[in-house]
Amino acid sequence: MKIILLNKKASAVIRPNAPFNFDGTVYVPQHFPTPDFEWKSGVLWQSMNFNMIIYGLKMENRGTTAKPKIKLTVYSNKEVSKEELLAIKNELNWRYGFGEDLAEFFGKFKNDKFLKPVFAKLRGMRSSCINSLYELLMISIVLQNATVRRTVQMMNNLLGKYGKVVRFDGKELAVYWNPSDLNGATEPELRTLKVGYRDKMIKLISKSFSENEINEFELRKMSTEDAKKWITKLFGVGPATAQIILAEYLRRHDIFELKGRVWEQKILSRILFNKKLVPAERIIEEFEKRYGNWKGLSYYYIFTNLFWKHKEKNIEWLEKEIRL
Repeated sequence: MKIILLNKKASAVIRPNAPFNFDGTVYVPQHFPTPDFEWKSGVLWQSMNFNMIIYGLKMENRGTTAKPKIKLTVYSNKEVSKEELLAIKNELNWRYGFGEDLAEFFGKFKNDKFLKPVFAKLRGMRSSCINSLYELLMISIVLQNATVRRTVQMMNNLLGKYGKVVRFDGKELAVYWNPSDLNGATEPELRTLKVGYRDKMIKLISKSFSENEINEFELRKMSTEDAKKWITKLFGVGPATAQIILAEYLRRHDIFELKGRVWEQKILSRILFNKKLVPAERIIEEFEKRYGNWKGLSYYYIFTNLFWKHKEKNIEWLEKEIRL
């Protein structure tokens, strides 16, 4: 595969609202591994297909929890204009929630049984979505009815066939394709990439994006109910995918549902009740009672903290659930 060299660069500073946790925000340990980013403590490299232009991004932590500061370097194969740099900064502010004010959340639940120990380590973390809406939908499709290992295989196959590779700052990362790149792809061709029945979903959603039937920036402005109705009209999008889009991509911190999310149900049963499986309704009731309109973000904090613990020291029962 041809490697695209990104040897032009421009820099900017991002100042997130305090408190802010850099590593907890830019790296999400429960997300399955994809070759479009690389992280080490204090630094994130990621590829970005934005407005049909390919970039390489490097974000470096240059601040503290109380005085956050991020150095952003944008790499391209041509000079990066001031307008491009500003547009990328604005997009990252959305995807990573840099500008969110979470003071109420931290103050309200500072003594909560489950959140207090999480705040000790991850206070200032934002829920984040590294991807565009189209990319997130592709990820959601390959997540359906599949183990993590199988999901990784499907996504790597798709990136290998339709994606590209970029080189910048000594890194080589995959970058997602444009929706229109699949215009000529047939469903049998997609099935050779071992995506199974998902071929039709991939094809139809790519077609909708390539024909500009979907505007993700307008979706961000919609009410939660309108956004949910719009999302669930997309072919193949069920309750689990809608939950991911509403909570992670649209940043609706009051959204928490478990319909079609048995994997999360099992894990939360262990965390909250120390049982193998508790009815979804009981878990939702507990979150509603404890966290109200902050139940979505509370779920994200509690769930993410478990995977950080697992990253630092293997949790045997969780390892069995992950099945990577």
